[in-house]
Amino acid sequence: MKISPRSKLFLKRRKEQEEDNDSDKLKRTESTSSYMQKRRNIYVNMELPLSEFDDNGKQIKHYYASNRVRTAKYTPLTYIPKNLFEQFRNVANLYFLFIVILQCIPLFGVAEPAVSALPLICILIITGIKDGIEDLKRHQSDNRVNNSKTLRLSDWKNVNVPEVKKGTWYFLHVIIGFFSVLSGAENKYTASYRHSKKKGNQNQSASPQQYQSQQSTENEPKSSEDKVPLNEDEGPSQPQRTLLSSVRKRSDTIRSLSNIFKPNHSNSSLENNKPYRPGAIPHSVLYRVSSTQSNTPPVGAGTPGVGKSESFQPKPTPLSTTVTRADNDNNMNNTSGESSSTSSWEPVKWKDIVVGDYVLVKNDDEIPADIVILSTSETDNVCYVETQNLDGETNLKQRQGLPGTVGIRSEEDCEHASFYIESEPPHVNLYQYNAVLRWQIDATETATMRSGVSHEKADAVTYNNIMLRGCVLRNTEWAIGIVVYTGDDTKIMLNSGRTPSKRSKMQKATNPHVIANFVILAVISIISSIMDSVQFNASGSSRYFDFDIEGNSASYSGFVTFWVTLILYQNIVPISLYISVEIVKTIAAYFIFADIDMYYEPTDTPCIPKTWNISDDLGQVEYIFSDKTGTLTQNVMEYRKCTINGVSYGIATTEATLGAMKRQQSRHVDDALDLADHETGLHMDDLNNNNANETDPHVLEELKEEMYEKQSKLFDNPHLGPNPTFVDPKIFDDLKDENSPQSVAITHFYQSLALCHTVIAEYPDEENPDQIEYKAQSPDEAALVATARDLGFAFLRRDANRIYIKVKGEEKEFTVLNVLEFNSTRKRMSIIIQPAGSDRIVLLCKGADSVIYERLCTEFGNQKELADDQSHLRDSTSRDLEEFANEGLRTLCLSYRFISPEEYKPWNRRYQEAAASIHNREERVDAICEEIEINMLLMGGTAIEDRLQDGVPETISELARSGIKLWVLTGDKTETAINIGFACNLLTLEMELLVLRATNREDTVEALQETIDKIKNETNPDKKYALVIDGTTLKYALEPATKDQVLGLGMRCSSVICCRVSPKQKAQVVNLVKKGLKVMTLAIGDGANDVAMIQEANVGIGISGVEGRQAVMASDYAIAQFRYLRKLLLVHGRWSYIRISNMIFGFFYKNAVWTFVLFWYQIFCQFNGSMLFDYALVTLYNLIFTSLPIIFMGVWDQDLSAKISQRYPELYRMGLRNDKYKVWQFWVTIFDATYQSAVCFFFPYMLLIGGQIDPSGHDANGLYEIGTIISSIAVIVANFYVVVSLYSFTWIQVVIVSLSILVYYAFVGIYSQFNYFIFCGHVRLFGTGLYWLIMILTIVACYIPRMAVKFYLQQYHPYDNDVVREIELVIKPHEKETVDSEKTPTSSYQFSKEP
Repeated sequence: MKISPRSKLFLKRRKEQEEDNDSDKLKRTESTSSYMQKRRNIYVNMELPLSEFDDNGKQIKHYYASNRVRTAKYTPLTYIPKNLFEQFRNVANLYFLFIVILQCIPLFGVAEPAVSALPLICILIITGIKDGIEDLKRHQSDNRVNNSKTLRLSDWKNVNVPEVKKGTWYFLHVIIGFFSVLSGAENKYTASYRHSKKKGNQNQSASPQQYQSQQSTENEPKSSEDKVPLNEDEGPSQPQRTLLSSVRKRSDTIRSLSNIFKPNHSNSSLENNKPYRPGAIPHSVLYRVSSTQSNTPPVGAGTPGVGKSESFQPKPTPLSTTVTRADNDNNMNNTSGESSSTSSWEPVKWKDIVVGDYVLVKNDDEIPADIVILSTSETDNVCYVETQNLDGETNLKQRQGLPGTVGIRSEEDCEHASFYIESEPPHVNLYQYNAVLRWQIDATETATMRSGVSHEKADAVTYNNIMLRGCVLRNTEWAIGIVVYTGDDTKIMLNSGRTPSKRSKMQKATNPHVIANFVILAVISIISSIMDSVQFNASGSSRYFDFDIEGNSASYSGFVTFWVTLILYQNIVPISLYISVEIVKTIAAYFIFADIDMYYEPTDTPCIPKTWNISDDLGQVEYIFSDKTGTLTQNVMEYRKCTINGVSYGIATTEATLGAMKRQQSRHVDDALDLADHETGLHMDDLNNNNANETDPHVLEELKEEMYEKQSKLFDNPHLGPNPTFVDPKIFDDLKDENSPQSVAITHFYQSLALCHTVIAEYPDEENPDQIEYKAQSPDEAALVATARDLGFAFLRRDANRIYIKVKGEEKEFTVLNVLEFNSTRKRMSIIIQPAGSDRIVLLCKGADSVIYERLCTEFGNQKELADDQSHLRDSTSRDLEEFANEGLRTLCLSYRFISPEEYKPWNRRYQEAAASIHNREERVDAICEEIEINMLLMGGTAIEDRLQDGVPETISELARSGIKLWVLTGDKTETAINIGFACNLLTLEMELLVLRATNREDTVEALQETIDKIKNETNPDKKYALVIDGTTLKYALEPATKDQVLGLGMRCSSVICCRVSPKQKAQVVNLVKKGLKVMTLAIGDGANDVAMIQEANVGIGISGVEGRQAVMASDYAIAQFRYLRKLLLVHGRWSYIRISNMIFGFFYKNAVWTFVLFWYQIFCQFNGSMLFDYALVTLYNLIFTSLPIIFMGVWDQDLSAKISQRYPELYRMGLRNDKYKVWQFWVTIFDATYQSAVCFFFPYMLLIGGQIDPSGHDANGLYEIGTIISSIAVIVANFYVVVSLYSFTWIQVVIVSLSILVYYAFVGIYSQFNYFIFCGHVRLFGTGLYWLIMILTIVACYIPRMAVKFYLQQYHPYDNDVVREIELVIKPHEKETVDSEKTPTSSYQFSKEP
């Protein structure tokens, strides 16, 4: 943008003058806080204000995040360097790189340094390919998203996009931008590069002068128009006007100028100097003049229900084709309402969307960015979005367009609307957004400025006014919005942080073993160096082949020998160990994903491993921390019981009731348990006598038929649902007499349930218009409204600010004045309504019993009868709700109050002001709601059952048998959690309950000490305990002074239940056990409140249920049902633990065998570092000859089948004890490898050193000849380790081991044809019988000790799986054969004839 020196001087003087005259306001406006500096202003159809330019008059360019997203780790430019950097963070790779560099030094005598780098290069390439394939999938996913199409307004100026000027350095910027794109960076250079690729310069900003001149030539004054854009000039001769010259100054808005800069128009007529009337200006961004000046009635002035205009009529759906604008003369006289827009809705890719764009989203389209909703196709300017991609919830959410933009219905409206949005900076909170949309209002320019009332109007923009990227528009024809956040600034991207990097327990335990190998390497290299120095001047032939390489001194020779042997013994460090383990774990993750037994067909959800490298941790979990709701239960709510006006209704026996019955049958009843029973109010006689037949499904079905038969006699209910869950014919008996107090109470109760909610009614079946389905944000709310529908109180629909219900066959209409929404702080929701044709205002409220009781009326004046009724109702309802809670039901209270108009009007004004505030909006709204939700009258309460998931009791029982301790961390009441614990087998009859309840720190310390002393004094060592502790007690128990006590108490208990705990406390409990006991922990949950616990545990499991995807996104494994945890741990986890244990020890074994063979040869060559094998054999030993068998063992080997593994859960204790991966086993493996290496070397060496008898006369006792023979035996011995370690012999294992051995012989046969100097003819070594005799003798001698020890251990000290294998594979088949052989034809015939 170019500004003349005169204009620049004028702008500078104006800025200085404002700073001098208004310094205080300037300080408030130009805040230096980081938060204010990050706030963004988005301008639409208006010239940029002065604050968007620097002192030189140049536009301050804001480079917002591009809407193209990149979840991939690498780019074409960074792939190689970044991947190499990550791989060389592995110490072993750095070590081998160092060895390769050493081998390039001629002094150390490596003939082919390039060959020595082959293993490292292969490992790097294989790992790089694996990482590249994984990242390629991410790139493909990113491209699918970035190239998705959406509709954007084209041929329109977006002033928020920085202008790209083709200056002197433009070409250089394009080149830099090209490499920036390749590197994945987003900056001004990438903008230049993408600008150069565009054919047209769409969506580029213009300078204020250019933009103003363009607008003034396109638009002429419309004195008779009722709708005039804000950026339209009053006449061609009028000087340029900026928003800064007329917008009043605010501390948190763009900076304004003093009125002294307002131009004084001498030609203004006196009739224009009329006083300004705010009510005459419609609340719409499409208006800037009074509707009284217009010759036509206002259109699009507001939205129904806000009191701005009742004449609003929605326009047709936004046009999707270009409409040609008429010339200016025609526009001046155009009163027919035809569009004069040159813009159109054009399909563009998501990656081309920028901040400030108009976007049109159609039904079932995904939202491309975070968008503020301007208008929708609905008359009440609402839309519905599905947030499943964002938080996993399938229920539709209602979103509201802004009142001031409801008139934007077409492309022309988009061009004429002028406003700006002050938005908060991007942040991760999905459920919070604060912004404000502002626009200028002038009655007439001269009059308003002269009278000093030029002003702004504003709409608050909240979370309910924004559609987030990743959501899907549903049940709405279209919605128009303005993009505020793009790409990495969107909330879904800010929340898509990667799960914390986790390393498995076995991987951590392997590192000390690798370090031990380094120590062994250093020791044998130092020994070789010392021995070389000692034998430097000894008799022997070594010095004759020195060629002055080793120098003339023993110390120098020893120094050189150290580095030579470091190269020689390099294979003792398993270079391929890490990549091989990664491959095995990756395949194990695929097996978990492909397991059909963990696939949940109703939601098409398999088990999804998200962290692939901790599968072995699944076999060592000692403590499980589980949420209850949605994890152990289904989170599918069923309305079971209620209490209305002190009368309890509902016939049902819940799972928790059965658990309470089981609990009272317990043989161990102590004082604490007696206390809990007294508090629950449940007695065995009551449970046995009351509703004895309730569990019989036939009885329930008969009662249900009876109930709805009684309903049909009273009134017709065409909206009855297919599966009603509430059963009690008594309720319709009480409804018969419409004049009775109980009938009136029931009617008001269920009418309140039909009104007080945010449910969306859908009619899915066109052929059956009476069928209604409800979509709610929570399953509790849907269950409440559905039951009200089934009982004859059906919610029908919403229309703008009106709600329609059908009460006992009669349709009623109510006006919704306010909805005070539920949040976790308030724990309640309210609705303020007014019945049609009545001036009575009623507040209906539902929420937690503790919250509602605090807000009930206590002062009744002289209304003693009402006071007595309410007192009795509070007591009876409290008893009923407590009984419901003891049965494991989720309770809710309902209340109401009448509000006078005198009280409501000032409250509503304060409420609207709080709702429109920018800062601390939530806190201010909650405070205002507190003022009206008082002095309420109680109606009753509801009870909803959240049933246990299928297989939960069996799963918990088997996990307990496996040695895993389960702790349940829940927000439920203590009694509810106890009863659910008995129902799901978490608590059993043989356990003694230890219930800890305290209200302060002193009581907590005392209770902990008493409980610990009680356990210590117990004489029965086999007695089992279960600890139950509430949130308040846990708060004090987790303090540093007492946390060790509660940890010790939890260790002594088989099960622990923590009640009324917060998400933070959940994570603290997990951390206490993980760090305090140094054990493997697993956390499982389904909601956002479980994320902290999941991330804190060693293994996090997310259940993809109905609570959302936050837990799944933060987890390591995602499953659909709790029961799948059984196979995940007891089968896949146990398999992975055993396989990887054997595999790692196998790697150490085979590398040690090979290395010590080379070490033994040094005894016979004066420790000068001579190589026994050809270097090609050394290079390929780990890479080809011995790698595949051990990898396949880690992938396929099974000690027991999945069915048998689940039949014996106790097998899991092997992982808990770490039976297969102890430190002593590593040293035993190294010792065995050392012994076998000695056998592999000395047997062939001693048998062949004298020279074998060869009929052809060839010598077989040369260095490389003996080396080839020994290497072949070492390869076979290393591969036979896999054979003797396998639990199951399959054709795959046989083929792989055979191929690995045959590949060695094939290589020697081919390689000996080309290497003429030292390897020529070595293939003939395998053609004599002596070789095969030596090979068989050596292999047998190697494995005699191992097989003997293995036999001894299996017979006298067997592992658990050895015992079970003998039972299942030997004893049972033998018993079956015996039984079959003992059967005679006669006995079989007689048996078959028995009835």
